[in-house]
Amino acid sequence: MSAKGKSTAQISTEAVQNFKSWVEDKMREGTLNRYVRRGMLNRSEIALECGFSRSLFSSNNPLKAELARVENEFLKSGRISKRSDSGERMGDSSALESKLSSKERELNALRERLANKTAENEELRRKLASNNAILDDIIPTGRRVKL
Repeated sequence: MSAKGKSTAQISTEAVQNFKSWVEDKMREGTLNRYVRRGMLNRSEIALECGFSRSLFSSNNPLKAELARVENEFLKSGRISKRSDSGERMGDSSALESKLSSKERELNALRERLANKTAENEELRRKLASNNAILDDIIPTGRRVKL
């Protein structure tokens, strides 16, 4: 049945069930700490993986309560660690290296694009100066010159 055919209560209940099963899966895999930002679970990533809107965490009281329970339980027990204040993930170094190399490639592409645009800008400035010089000759005499 599509989401359009379900009542709000059914959607609410399914969201809580999806969240609970997601937490169980992540605990079994031991990857729940990858979803922690600034000492809290990242609601955007969780909602994306669970298949519902992030706004359900604030509008769905049973889901909100379950999220708070999970955060409190696992943060107090020390099974997930708090993140740094910068909000960066405490992931493995290969993920950080991959992200860094991706950003370096993006930076190099932007530098190349800037160099191309700068060269194009200089060429257009030279053409404009040339055309202005021709116009300076034509306008005082009033003659038409084929360019």
